[in-house]
Amino acid sequence: MRPNPLLKVVSILYIVFSSIAILLSIFAATFAGSLVSMLFDAAGVAGAGSAGLLTGSALLVVAVLGSLLSLAAGILGVKGKFTGCKVMGIILLVLAVINVVGSLTIFDSSASMIVTSIVRLILPVLYVWGAYKGPAEG
Repeated sequence: MRPNPLLKVVSILYIVFSSIAILLSIFAATFAGSLVSMLFDAAGVAGAGSAGLLTGSALLVVAVLGSLLSLAAGILGVKGKFTGCKVMGIILLVLAVINVVGSLTIFDSSASMIVTSIVRLILPVLYVWGAYKGPAEG
C-alpha cells in the first residue's frame, strides 16, 4: 500500500527536518557543554570539565533521541506502514503538546511564543491526519 500524498509530504518533511536537527544537536551539545564548563571554571567551581561533559552529553542524548523518533516517523510514513504511523503520530503529537504546554507555562507567553507553539503542532497534526486517512486511492 502506498501512502496518501499528505502523509508522504509530511513524512519527507520529517526526514529532512530531523536529519538537520541531528546535525545541529551534535554541534549544540558540544558548545553547550563547553559553555557550562567555562562558566563553572570562571566561577571557580571544582569539576568544571565534568559538569560541562555531563551537560553536553545529556543535551545530546535528549535532542538526538527526539530527532531519531521524528526520523523513524518519516521513514514509516514514506514506506506506508499505516499502523506504525498511527502509533508514531500519536507519540509525536503528545510530545508536541507537552512541548507547547511547557513552553507556554515555563517561559514568557508572548505573541511570538504562542505562534511558535502553534506552528510546532501543525506537523504532528498533519502526520496523524495523513496516517488515519489511509492508503492513497488509485
